[in-house]
Amino acid sequence: MSWGTELWDQYDTICHFTDQGIEHVKRVSNYVKDRIHVENSYAKELRRLVRSYKKKDDESSCFTTVSSFAKMVQETNDLANQREIISENLQGSVLEPLKQLMRDKTIERRKLVNDGNELLRQLKNQMENLEKTKKAYEKASEEAEVAQVNHDKGDKDQNMTKAKMDKLTGILRTKTNHAEECRNNYLLFLEETNKKQELHYSSQMPEVMTRFQHMDTGRITRLRELMRSYADVQRNVMPIIGKCLDSITAAADGIDPVKDCEQLVKNHKTGFSTPDAVQFVEYGSKQAAKTKTSRSKKVEPKEDFSHLPPEQQRRKLQAKVDELDAAMQKTLSDKTAMEKMQTVYTQNPALGDPKQIQQSLEVTHAKLDDVNAELYKFKVCVWWCVLGVMRCNIVCLTPL
Repeated sequence: MSWGTELWDQYDTICHFTDQGIEHVKRVSNYVKDRIHVENSYAKELRRLVRSYKKKDDESSCFTTVSSFAKMVQETNDLANQREIISENLQGSVLEPLKQLMRDKTIERRKLVNDGNELLRQLKNQMENLEKTKKAYEKASEEAEVAQVNHDKGDKDQNMTKAKMDKLTGILRTKTNHAEECRNNYLLFLEETNKKQELHYSSQMPEVMTRFQHMDTGRITRLRELMRSYADVQRNVMPIIGKCLDSITAAADGIDPVKDCEQLVKNHKTGFSTPDAVQFVEYGSKQAAKTKTSRSKKVEPKEDFSHLPPEQQRRKLQAKVDELDAAMQKTLSDKTAMEKMQTVYTQNPALGDPKQIQQSLEVTHAKLDDVNAELYKFKVCVWWCVLGVMRCNIVCLTPL
């Protein structure tokens, strides 16, 4: 259905409609701009929330409820990243193309309006000139009629002289010729105007209106594409958002009340035996003397962790042994790598100086000796500590 055919007499309506169409693109553009602002603000607030609840690792981090919550906070930060990605993609894939669409269609419409207005101006000028030609013809015809009446009166007047009669005849002839000339001009101009009017409504103006239609069809089609892009921008991050939520669900599923209860025991079990039964003290005996309570002094940490209760000492010592054992394995791995490199340099001196490797090996051997000595010392401490805890447990379990 063509605007040029169906709306041949609705040029003003088409101009208004296409102007409203561009205004609609502007409105959609403003909406996307505000949406981007909302996404940026949301991401900013999520990050602020994460900073407020992000906690450094401490003793409580080993509990499943605490570690799961930390995971939830971490995933919230990833959700903020996705909101920023939505904002960036909306800016590049939707907002900027909308602005470009509005600029292009504004320029295109302005040209079409100018072309249409020019055609209307030409037709209006033609009609105005036709009206002038018509009025000139009417005026000349009226003057010819007046000249004919005067001539007829003079012809009937017996007192009319020949000179006056000749004058009236000349005026009649002049006015009649002028009227005929104006009539011919009017007919020619009328024919020309009708041709131009037919061309205007059958070809020129429909062509402009069809261009209007093509322009607006392009606007609508592009707007449809950008609205789809708007949805795709959000749809594309949904899998990642889903993974974040899945991670939070997995963290929630990892909460284990039994494990947390056991962890509390592991963290705070001292290994001491329960107190002995309170003995009866005879009045007047030395044991009846009141004992002064001493204030607890701050215990200074010791290298062997002997300032801690037996069970806690054992855990700390075992952790130190594990740390030294890992350092030992790494140093042994470095030593093996340097020995292989020394062999290669010895066989092919062009690749490097084996003496430098030898110096590094000597340093590594010294480091191995130090680590091995430390490891032996702490293993002995662990052995004595385990022995002490076992003795405490035996005493604790022995019936009174």
